[in-house]
Parts: sequence; C-alpha cells; structure tokens
Amino acid sequence: MKVYRSSCPSADAGNALSALLRLISSEPVLLMVSGGSAFSILEHVEQDVLGPHVTVCLLDERFSDAPDVNNFLQLQQTDFYKQCVGAGVHVIATDGAAGTTIEGLVTHMDTALHQWKRTNPEGVVIATMGIGPDGHTAGIFPGEYGVDFEGDAWVVGYEVPKEVNQHTKRITVTHTFLRDIVDQAIVYAIGDEKRKYIELVERSMYDIKQFPASVVTQMKFVRLYTIA
Repeated sequence: MKVYRSSCPSADAGNALSALLRLISSEPVLLMVSGGSAFSILEHVEQDVLGPHVTVCLLDERFSDAPDVNNFLQLQQTDFYKQCVGAGVHVIATDGAAGTTIEGLVTHMDTALHQWKRTNPEGVVIATMGIGPDGHTAGIFPGEYGVDFEGDAWVVGYEVPKEVNQHTKRITVTHTFLRDIVDQAIVYAIGDEKRKYIELVERSMYDIKQFPASVVTQMKFVRLYTIA
C-alpha cells in the first residue's frame, strides 16, 4: 500500500483513477465505487477515460428508496454518472427497482458481479473506498452481526443497530471480494476522527473484526489519499 498526502487529496485520487483508467483503456473494467465522502473522487475523473468497456457498480448499498439515503440514487445525481451515461458506460443498478427486499438486492448484485467476471475473466476490477469514523469500509461495520464477511460469498445483506449507523439495512461486498477480486483500490480518507485509522493502516495493523478497513493492508494494490 502506498500513502499520498496533499492539500487536495480528492483531486489527486480522482486524477490517479483517471490515469489508471487511461492506462487500461483496452481492457474491460469493473469500477466499484463507494458512496459518502468517496464520491468526491469521481468529481475529478476525466470523461475521455470512460466508455462501453467500463461497468460501474456500487461497492455497498443502503437499502432504501429515499433519494438522500440510497447510494445509487445519489450517484445518479452526480456529474460523473451523467458523463457515464453519455460515454455508454454499463451500470449495475442497486436502487429499489433492482430488488424489493434485501435478499433480492443481494442476489441481483451478486449475480451481476459473477456474470461480469465470467464474461471478462481477464478484466480489471477497480474499487474506490473510504474509511469511516468507526473504522468501517464499504458496508462492513465493526462487530458481530451474524454475517460472514470472510466466507465464499461476494455480497451479503444484513442489519445493524441504529446506534451503529442510522442507515441500518446494508448490502455490501465482503472482505473476500475485496481481497480476491479487486485488482486495484484507491482509498480516500480525511478528517481528524479518521486519523488514528489511517495511522493504523500505514503501520499495517490488522484487526478485521474491530477495524474492517484494515482489509486494505491485505488487498492486492492500494493507494491511500489523505490530507497533508
């Protein structure tokens, strides 16, 4: 893992993503994007690196029809999404229309990811990721919720208590997917409340149950962008 510090890490992360997409423009690409603050990376992606060879999907989802809660509905409001539509990018939707229950949305997302991988066995999987103030990443929160993030499943759905997160119903890729399937990841993390977690991953400290974002220390290739 490489760590980059600058005065504008979101721009640097977006520029790095653009450069990576340009480098592999002849390959099929699955771009898994995180919501929340990590959306700011996408503001800096250049449109000319997008095209029909790219498929975009959320890394995790909040199970809700509310446009200010559901990650996919929020993504649709971004300039990046509009550029994707204009460039002919394929999209795996994760809003309510894709699944009316958590189980249905898990099946939809898992099936789509496996189908993409079968169709593009040599394709490149890229993820944009963040680190939460509690050490979570994607939709994987610290603690035990009767969910196996380390098993064979690529996608799981579950519910967290409200004291863990206000958006309780979650669908997310697993640690297994992040380790085994993602080829390159660009992580964006800023804020004083996240500083201790950034320091932990820099020291390769690993506690997957209490610090789910520590999975970045075990992924294939990770670049972390943070404030100087």
